[in-house]
Amino acid sequence: MRSDTIATIDQELLEQAHTLRQRATSLRAQSDAVGAVLGATYRRRASELELEAFVSELQSGLPYDLVQVPAA
Repeated sequence: MRSDTIATIDQELLEQAHTLRQRATSLRAQSDAVGAVLGATYRRRASELELEAFVSELQSGLPYDLVQVPAA
């Protein structure tokens, strides 16, 4: 990645995306240890967080080929 591209990237939004992905990963890991209904809720929330992280990365100015696509 070129240095002029890095300078235009909003680091705060990238950090927010990272935090959201960590929360999503944690929820997915916990989803198997709780009941079926709560597990489904955890997985759904994890998907929402991953989508929010995706949007944050796009808004940050990160080149699209470096943006992590949310889970299906």
